[in-house]
Amino acid sequence: MDKLLSYNQFLFEKTKPISSDYSLVTEGGAYGHLTHPFEDLGLTMQDLQDMIDVTVEGAFGPENFVQEKTDGQQLSISWKGGMLIAARNKSHIKNAGENAMTAKDLAAKFEGKGDIEVAYNAAMRDLQASIGALSEDNKLKIFDEGRKFASIEVITPVTQNTVPYGQDMLVFHSIVEYDEEGNVIGEDKQAGYEIAKMIEDANSAAQEMFYVRGPKNIDIVPFKDAKKKAKYYGDKLKAIMKDAGINTTSTVSDFVMGSALNKVDELAKGFKVELSKEAREGIARRLGGIDKSYNARQMKKDLGDVAQMFTDLEKKDGKIIKKKIYAPLENLFLEVGTEMMKNMSSFLSANPTEASEYMRKEIESTISTLRKTGGEEEIKKLEHELSRIAAIGGMENIVPTEGITFVFKDKVYKYTGIFAPIHQIRSMLAYKR
Repeated sequence: MDKLLSYNQFLFEKTKPISSDYSLVTEGGAYGHLTHPFEDLGLTMQDLQDMIDVTVEGAFGPENFVQEKTDGQQLSISWKGGMLIAARNKSHIKNAGENAMTAKDLAAKFEGKGDIEVAYNAAMRDLQASIGALSEDNKLKIFDEGRKFASIEVITPVTQNTVPYGQDMLVFHSIVEYDEEGNVIGEDKQAGYEIAKMIEDANSAAQEMFYVRGPKNIDIVPFKDAKKKAKYYGDKLKAIMKDAGINTTSTVSDFVMGSALNKVDELAKGFKVELSKEAREGIARRLGGIDKSYNARQMKKDLGDVAQMFTDLEKKDGKIIKKKIYAPLENLFLEVGTEMMKNMSSFLSANPTEASEYMRKEIESTISTLRKTGGEEEIKKLEHELSRIAAIGGMENIVPTEGITFVFKDKVYKYTGIFAPIHQIRSMLAYKR
């Protein structure tokens, strides 16, 4: 089967809208989307500065649970009634997995979907065998008869996404505990290591297709020229705050509003119009994706015929404008993430050097194809993603990993670096196919 077709099917499983005009490829399944620092509207600029400093200084400790983020297919599993069960959404998790999927159910869900079907069926078979080898006491302790689910990444060349790992792995991450309504009430980030060790001790890690293992340990080291790098990133953040008219106590939400106001002023100047305070702020909230309470009728009342110019622009280029509003802060954290990953000395990928070269050649080929076949909107998106790549140092910074996850202020975040734009470009071609 065509690998691009399989990837396309995978994307449809994992893409979830987070607003009416914007979507992200999520981690998928029951586990949900992990947040970039620049997406958390409640973080302050001081929080972001502290996060950057910890990253640059290599000061992450055991409490930060730094792990390699994997680029496979997510699956949440538990053990109940003597068998393996799986969850792809909240309804499967409610009431201790009462309506969770059996291996047969999951096979039916992905029947006819080619390589994805093969991968999930093999994963369920191998997980049934590996977890089944554990003692009943350990299974009860880990899964509590469906009240706790393990988040697992299914990785195989058969369903390769952006990162070529070159091996078949089932990677345990955390164990998540849920209440009867399917709401998260606790997460054990250490559990991925522990359950993998139990399976290894039971001599059941090597299964028919997959090797079952825990998350990849990351050696955390300071950046090269850490003091210089810290000043460089700190100065960038200060410039971003200055441009948005905010300070260290301001939140990411305040940044979005300030950046959006700058964009509205730029547009108003181009349209040669004067905007009232209400119109200026209302349009900024719309373009920044904050809210659309300033509706078209009110805009028409305030601006007359000029309102049509703004609504037409939003309809045509609203997604790109929103991306540009976020871009200064986003590019800063993609740059920080890229630099951190360049410092990593080991990866889950079997051959990191070959994998990096493969990714570079594939994305260059994809870019060439999109330039030849893409429509106006696709070319605009492509150019935006290429500008992100340029802002964080170019294609030479490609490394064979999706990124890292870490805990900061009791929340899980991710750095994805250059993976983010190249993944978006690759997704564009997958959808075309």
